[in-house]
Amino acid sequence: MAFAKEATAAAGWEDRALDRSLSAARGRSATRARRLVDAARSLATELGSSQFTVAEVSSRADVSLRSFYRHFAGKDELLLALLEEEARTGAELLRLGLESIDDPLERVRAFVLGICSLLVTGSGYSSLLVREHLRLGEQHPDEVRAALAPIIDVLDRELTAAARAGEVRPVDRHDAVMMFTVVLAHVHASFLFGPLDDLETSATRLWDFCRSGLAPSSS
Repeated sequence: MAFAKEATAAAGWEDRALDRSLSAARGRSATRARRLVDAARSLATELGSSQFTVAEVSSRADVSLRSFYRHFAGKDELLLALLEEEARTGAELLRLGLESIDDPLERVRAFVLGICSLLVTGSGYSSLLVREHLRLGEQHPDEVRAALAPIIDVLDRELTAAARAGEVRPVDRHDAVMMFTVVLAHVHASFLFGPLDDLETSATRLWDFCRSGLAPSSS
């Protein structure tokens, strides 16, 4: 019996020691992963494209290549992490920007103008993410949907509130997805063909286009 108690006590401290060890390892791993994502953001900002290598990211982050591949399967997974980070940050900025606006339709308009501003005038990697999301969406659709969900959530809530107020026709989440896709396509076209108007005029024209598709039925 005494031996059994000692064994149980030993298992207890061993478990606690292992938990502490794993916790420390998780902390170090999270720090390295963060450095890799920050390094990718830095390189993308400098280059305005994804024309950097995994080796360059690892060097910038001061992380070994072996360690890189412990955290990410490859460059696409790193770009997905960057997309997820920026979508989460963008969603919070958009949400905060709407707090002072009461009118439901004006809030949707502010969302459209706000996201255009974030994507066009944001850091240099914004254009990279606009371009890369199409390719990543084809090859990693589930991950891209999950990464963009925070922004879709904000738009979905605003459209639903506008519909309840009778400012737009009845909507569901699919409308939020379509509208967000239209905004992304518009911004992507401005990178591809060059801006036809200044940012505010271009974003306003886009909003007018979106509003016409959301107009309440006249019947």
